[in-house]
Amino acid sequence: MIRILLLAAALQSPQDTARLTVSIAIDRALASHPAVAFARASVDVAAADERQARAAWLPMVSLDGAVNKFQEPMIVYPLHRLDLRNPPVFDTDLSQVSLGASYTLFDFGARSAKAKAAASQRDAADASLGATEQQLIARTLGSYLRVLTARGVLDAENQRVAALAAEAQRARDRFAAGKTARLDTLRAAAELAVAAADRVASATNMELAEQDLARLMGVSFAAVHGAALSSVQLGRLGAETSNDRAAMVARAGSGNADLQAAARRADAAAASVGAAKAGRLPQFQATTAIVDRSNITGRWLSEWQVGVGMSWPLFTGGARTSAVNRAAASSRAAQEQLRMTRLTTEQQVDDARAAFDASRARVDALDAAVQQATEVARITALARDVGDGTQTDYLIAEANLFRARSGLVQARHAAVAARVELARVLGELNRAWIVTSLESQP
Repeated sequence: MIRILLLAAALQSPQDTARLTVSIAIDRALASHPAVAFARASVDVAAADERQARAAWLPMVSLDGAVNKFQEPMIVYPLHRLDLRNPPVFDTDLSQVSLGASYTLFDFGARSAKAKAAASQRDAADASLGATEQQLIARTLGSYLRVLTARGVLDAENQRVAALAAEAQRARDRFAAGKTARLDTLRAAAELAVAAADRVASATNMELAEQDLARLMGVSFAAVHGAALSSVQLGRLGAETSNDRAAMVARAGSGNADLQAAARRADAAAASVGAAKAGRLPQFQATTAIVDRSNITGRWLSEWQVGVGMSWPLFTGGARTSAVNRAAASSRAAQEQLRMTRLTTEQQVDDARAAFDASRARVDALDAAVQQATEVARITALARDVGDGTQTDYLIAEANLFRARSGLVQARHAAVAARVELARVLGELNRAWIVTSLESQP
């Protein structure tokens, strides 16, 4: 049974065929994940909308042509005056080509408001792209840490299984020699069975974590399961944080990508109100064109046209009022969304700071606990061997050592994850921050 357990542990341990670092994982996620691709496409859409809005400041030039056949003969050329010596030409087949241009002279700020709204939407899309990238970096790094944690816990489980397997063999040998009761062999076998079951659960958790990391990176499960991961810890710069809460909230206010996106959307909504109100007022346009007319077999005659016009719908059935009301309501909603995002960001700063401080304190405590539990396990093993201690004391010491080791692994990675989340909330999480604030070790 012991040989089978140890062989299974060896087979399920990840093979060091290709070392994977957190930077590689993040780069692959940013390059392949659909969330980032969607955000980048949204930026392109917003940029195109902005160019379309700004195009209203330029004249519109159009080329039009038509060929028509009438049931009864129709006048071919416009009758500007009546000349009895040259009667007008009639035909059933008429053709016309025109090259014209139009330009809005004045629209009471409608174009300016629409261009400003489109520019703010483009800025919001840029900020949303940054937020999506930061969230993906945090998710990928968190998944990477979960794999490291699961592997660390599994390693602790393997050490526990090996220690209990040795104790079970020792108990059987002593029982065969008549130096101990059968109860000791049963107790050791029971503890080994529990540890083996716990190890299976830990191996399953490790596999789930590796599958999640593979999905984020856009690679196969085998590429992650078969790779050795470099350990990650906070560097000197990453471990430093400000104790001034107000300063950190202010940093988040100016750097948080979600907050910046909400602010730009609020600006766009406010500008849209101005555009909707301008729809209540007239528009003045200048037009010009060159028109060529003819029948199918006749000669072409061209003339130019120039004009200034006004367009002012006097009654639209309440459509303009509804448009203004809708724009105003959208602006209020965007302002409230901005206010909610500010509150959420402030709460996230508090949560991330508290989680980071708590995890660092837990790391210090568990580091000392591992050292103490290791020494206790060593002493109880010696006491058991010389007859001054019991097997129960040794098994309890081994269980405490396992809990301390697995807890330390989780606490160390939790500290890194909390610091990464704090950097994301502050708007500082990017590839440069990863390089300067985290340290990867073989």
